[in-house]
Amino acid sequence: MAVTSSLYNARLLAKVLKAHGCEHLVVAPGSRNAPLIQACTAENFKTYSVPDERAAAFTAMGMALENSKPAAVICTSGSAAANFLPAVTEAYFQKVPLVVITADRPKEWIGQGAGQTIIQEGIFGAHILGEANLLREPQDSLAEAYNLRICQEALLHINKGPVHINVPFDEPLYNQYEGESEDFRIIRRPSTERHLRESDFEELKAVYASAERPILLIGQMPPLPRLHQALKRLMEKRPFLLLSETLSNLGDLAGVHSIDRFLNTLSEAEKKAFKPDLLISLGGEVVSKMIKAHFRDLDYFPHWHFTEDEAFKDTFHKLSLNLDCDATWFFEKLAQEVDSAENEWVEESLKLEKQKREGHLEFYEQAPFSDFKAFGRILEELPDNSILHCANSASIRYAQLFDYKNGLAHYANRGTSGIDGSTSTAIGHALTTNKTVSLISGDIAFMYDNAAFWNDSLPANLKIIVLNNGGGNIFRIIKGPDQIEGFERFQETAHQLNLKAIADLYSLEYLFADSEETLNKALKQLYKGPGLGILEVKTPRIESPQVLKDYWHYLKEKHAL
Repeated sequence: MAVTSSLYNARLLAKVLKAHGCEHLVVAPGSRNAPLIQACTAENFKTYSVPDERAAAFTAMGMALENSKPAAVICTSGSAAANFLPAVTEAYFQKVPLVVITADRPKEWIGQGAGQTIIQEGIFGAHILGEANLLREPQDSLAEAYNLRICQEALLHINKGPVHINVPFDEPLYNQYEGESEDFRIIRRPSTERHLRESDFEELKAVYASAERPILLIGQMPPLPRLHQALKRLMEKRPFLLLSETLSNLGDLAGVHSIDRFLNTLSEAEKKAFKPDLLISLGGEVVSKMIKAHFRDLDYFPHWHFTEDEAFKDTFHKLSLNLDCDATWFFEKLAQEVDSAENEWVEESLKLEKQKREGHLEFYEQAPFSDFKAFGRILEELPDNSILHCANSASIRYAQLFDYKNGLAHYANRGTSGIDGSTSTAIGHALTTNKTVSLISGDIAFMYDNAAFWNDSLPANLKIIVLNNGGGNIFRIIKGPDQIEGFERFQETAHQLNLKAIADLYSLEYLFADSEETLNKALKQLYKGPGLGILEVKTPRIESPQVLKDYWHYLKEKHAL
């Protein structure tokens, strides 16, 4: 007999979470959520204690990235729940299965001067796909059946994004129950693949076959082997120009994998000619602002977008077809049925991409020590068959300038593209895999999320590399901010803070590099180390943006010759 909470709602949720595939549970400690802690401990969840609620929610989101299995985070009542919002919004736009459980006071006490009470029902607004506000401890079978139904009704949406379960608990909170384990009725909804009618598919196949400049643009998505194989077969049979990014996790397919490197160095005439007569897009967010601006500036062309919901995603203001069907099924069927043909435009585009890549390698070899040079060296040293996380904002953008390393799975919080939670997310992901996980972060993002290390189960397989250029260097790269009075104080937030102090605070291994020679040595030491390690790479604050400008100039001049 297991010792668990005496409160029915706590026992119910613990059982239902397990039944719906949730194994990992992050706890932001408190008092009002004590019944949930008791009940979930009795059900043998893999539990983690992260006192900072914002970090706790991002840690749980990171856990849900592995195998797309749901992970849960729980907190006490009051403002604790509000601190979950950044992770909820990120999970919503990335479609990550995050279960957010907030303990609450009974309704009668909200707004009546009781401590730690806020309006928690609906607190996450439109960023939640399913929500259940449970009745306080049920007193009859009808109330029990209601709570059983609505919590599972919310969880049925979990494969598409975050859900919220709000649970009011009245005192006493710590009474225990010891008896036979209860069986709760579990409600399931099998997953389905959405297919097109044959007549609709035939119409789209004909359009694709007639396209002379077809482009397939793929945004952020996890590694999907079936989709990868389908695209490879289609490319071999009826070529298209693939535009992808590191976060697309399709690096070994022929195509343009550094969109900015390709697009930003075209002549104006080439840019105007670089126009698809059919654009097909799928996946999540695209990092490149250049490709978004380019497609928006062009005259009309047909754009098909695959989506998993009802919303129209008209990123380029050219949307002509919203495909609410399974993309893998579509490309498998298209590769099987479309007639074979060559495409000279695709071949010429790939030749041009090869020239850009050669210019990139030439510049990289002679580039001085800077953010650009350091980033390239770090990528070269990453272990095979490992996982990479990049923080926002400069880190993920530098990642798009370099070629893929085969076998590397790449993730980043690009749902909302905020700097909050990058370290916590990487920690959560590392806790659910045996692979080495590397996080490349800027100094501002690293300091902003340092509460991520306040975790009682830090993973030994995580290596963190912080490019410290003394501020938010992204604001020296993009146009405009340096014209604002107080730029260094309010935009760049220049600083002389001691990053080693964070490592010391949490008793973590710390390494330092400030040149190419010391970086090479420190990287090898970092990956030989047995536990979680932090490598600070001090890069020049003023020179690094200039190196990037020289990079663009070099590629343009080389191509012009």
